[in-house]
Amino acid sequence: MMREKFTLKADESLLRQLIANEISPSAFFATLFGQKQSAHYRAMCEGLVAYHNKDGGSPEVTEFEITDSGFKPEKSEGYLKCKFGIHFHYTCSDVHNDANDTIRWDFILDEATNTIRFTGEEPWVRDAE
Repeated sequence: MMREKFTLKADESLLRQLIANEISPSAFFATLFGQKQSAHYRAMCEGLVAYHNKDGGSPEVTEFEITDSGFKPEKSEGYLKCKFGIHFHYTCSDVHNDANDTIRWDFILDEATNTIRFTGEEPWVRDAE
């Protein structure tokens, strides 16, 4: 299994504020992801779900919390950690299960295109018992 990746477009002035250290990484992400209905928020939820697609059960993530973040302006890169609940619905047996997880995402800002490229952590490999 490979690390998950996705890219988001960001407001140029918001990126400049982060690079100039005028806004903290946590405030940057609060603005970037905005409300739960926003396209950026949903994109992160989909990125989190991707880590559980192989587990079966039609996984769904509807919300997440950023528990830690950091940024190195000199390298235009940083990280954030997302804590989230995941709901599994196994339709054949109508069984519902819930679990919690935390995923770290590294990111790189591309000032030329005003985008942020996220790369998630290496997934755990579970041995079959």
